Amino acid sequence: MESGQIASAPLFAGVSPERRIVELTILYEVSRALQTTLDEEKALYTILAGVTAGRGLGFNRALILLVDSEEKYLQGRLATGPSSLEEAAAAWLELRENHQTLGDQLRALNETGFRKDWQVNRIVGRIQVLLEEQAHPMIAIMRSREACLASGGKYIPWDWPVDPGLLDLLGTGDFALAPLYVADKDLGILLADNAINRREIELNNLHLLQIYAQAASAAIRNTRLYNELRGKISLCEKANHALLENQDYLLQAERLSTIGKMAALLAHEIRTPLVSIGGFARRLLRSTPADDPRTEELEIIFSEVTRLERLVAEVLGYCKIAKPEYSEVDINALIQNILLTLQDEIEKNSLRVVSDLAAGLPATHADASQLRQALINLLMNALDAMPSGGSLTVTTSREGGFLEIGISDTGIGIAREYWGRLFEPFFTTKSAGTGLGLAVVSQVLENHRGSLRFESVPDEGTTFYIRLPICDQTATGQPDSAKAASAVEMHP
Repeated sequence: MESGQIASAPLFAGVSPERRIVELTILYEVSRALQTTLDEEKALYTILAGVTAGRGLGFNRALILLVDSEEKYLQGRLATGPSSLEEAAAAWLELRENHQTLGDQLRALNETGFRKDWQVNRIVGRIQVLLEEQAHPMIAIMRSREACLASGGKYIPWDWPVDPGLLDLLGTGDFALAPLYVADKDLGILLADNAINRREIELNNLHLLQIYAQAASAAIRNTRLYNELRGKISLCEKANHALLENQDYLLQAERLSTIGKMAALLAHEIRTPLVSIGGFARRLLRSTPADDPRTEELEIIFSEVTRLERLVAEVLGYCKIAKPEYSEVDINALIQNILLTLQDEIEKNSLRVVSDLAAGLPATHADASQLRQALINLLMNALDAMPSGGSLTVTTSREGGFLEIGISDTGIGIAREYWGRLFEPFFTTKSAGTGLGLAVVSQVLENHRGSLRFESVPDEGTTFYIRLPICDQTATGQPDSAKAASAVEMHP
């Protein structure tokens, strides 16, 4: 066969009108079947079925090789065809007896499912060619956009040698190749042979295979475009869902901001009369004899005013948490000062205090006032957890580039069902609490790019660990956000 004969030979040359009708019917039925699915796997099976069906192109076996998603390889993807002449005869006879037309056969495949022929799929799975190998015959054929035959160890009409490994794999030296492409996009190759009955591949069948490959290419491209579109729709749906969640979050944040402003305003307005009431109650209590029946009532008034003053102070403190004003802070000195301040509370609760402060700790960059408030809140929680006495342990240590502070109590512990809400503003398990103590701690540590974790066992106690970046982590004098992200961890 001379060079150029494949490309120049006219379609249906020397073919009877009856045969032309049959071949056009094949193309029509397969195209119609391909239009009923957007699933790539089903589309590939339908293509292969049309190539191998007795009422289709009539090849014994068909293999599809596709360019992978990363466009690095021409990779064997799927194949169909019997392993022996007896298997082929039985399959073809069953199809002829049960189905009248090729369309019936293809619809039956779509309804009953597709059977993977193990032997031929083992073959196709082993075919792989690098796309960058421009001189490889299969890559060159795919990019030539022209169907060709392989016979006698050569690709006709180009006279390129067939890879001996491919010949051994296929078990035949005679097969047809038709490129799969759409516009300027190379999709792969459709390979067909008659390795079972050894029937010669006619020129008209080769041309029909090439035209068939174009319909197959369009179907493959459509399924891929559909899957890409479906993937983009899924991403858009996720983005839309995230947007709606963010909108809800912003609305909730706005509501909380409004509530916070109102709370701050009310707390500020309440604070002034409370101070006056507390002052007068204190003066009356001092001037009233201990045996006076009004003494008990005055003590209740003074106690309740003190509680309200503390509540107002916490609300105002939470609302006024601002951007930290950093300075070098000696953690050990700060803790010792706070323990001295809380000495009366410690003695009143009959607590034993254990201080294990590591010597020689470097300073940390922090807002001393905010950090002091966070530590006081944690220590007061520890004291409240031990109403009948117990042991309070405060430790400091260096952990890599961080300072770690541990505050432990031997109190009632925290029930597991409260862990998830522990740092929510206004959430409290105390009958007289505001629910702002731990929220303030969390906010302060977030501002300092620190982290907070706790361990708790009911009826045994709780330990909170604060971790802060050491000041020499950054030359700017502020915590390195890349090295110390704010976090809350919980452990039983």
